[in-house]
Amino acid sequence: MEFADKTVLVTGSTRGIGAATARLFLERGAETILHGRSPEPVAAAVDVLRGIFGPRARGVAADLADRRECRRLAAEAGAVDVLVNCAGVFKEAPIAATDLAFWDTTLAINLTAPWVLSKALLPELRARRGVIVNVASEAGLLGYAGCVAYCASKGALIGLTRALATEVSPDVRTVCVCPGPVETDMMRESVAAAPDPEAARRHWASYPLLGRVAQPEEIAEAILFAVSPAASFMTGAVLPVDGGTTAGKRV
Repeated sequence: MEFADKTVLVTGSTRGIGAATARLFLERGAETILHGRSPEPVAAAVDVLRGIFGPRARGVAADLADRRECRRLAAEAGAVDVLVNCAGVFKEAPIAATDLAFWDTTLAINLTAPWVLSKALLPELRARRGVIVNVASEAGLLGYAGCVAYCASKGALIGLTRALATEVSPDVRTVCVCPGPVETDMMRESVAAAPDPEAARRHWASYPLLGRVAQPEEIAEAILFAVSPAASFMTGAVLPVDGGTTAGKRV
């Protein structure tokens, strides 16, 4: 129960890495605010978790592509000790097929929303000597053909994390966690849309040095470590939790 006196906001927490992170914070004692774009999934997730953890679970729905909605989410969340910017969108598209609307939406959710939320919640985070964790991606450290908007948004999120660290330390720690391939709805949707889904699934599992994709709970553990007192001397850090994809290639 190491987070028993903490209030945590986890964006994108009705599924995938965000859901695993919110549940783990609840298991370890935190009051946890779930977030999703639509009210129905948020309410359903909160109902399930309240059945296990009681009123420490609550939820707020907001469309992070809309800056006004981001500010409303911050206002409804109130004072928090921890902000986990986990919400994100991923859709493969080469640059020739990336129009301005697609680009703008990707950056709005993956980059601008974490900036707006961090700025809005910063006064209380400072007062509470809190932590911001941004969930980027190995794609922010490497370039991948066919997902230029996603790579750009996650690379910029890494830069935002480092710049924030220089501004808000020592009051607030900021850490960026960069997952590799993870078994989430986002990955399953990408696999299902591929011309050969089975080949796509084998591809996702083949390039991490560990020879598999991660489970969402494995990334959640890294996020909680970054927030915990065990990481108290860590800020501005970028943590690849990627199965070795950014370490190098076997030749």
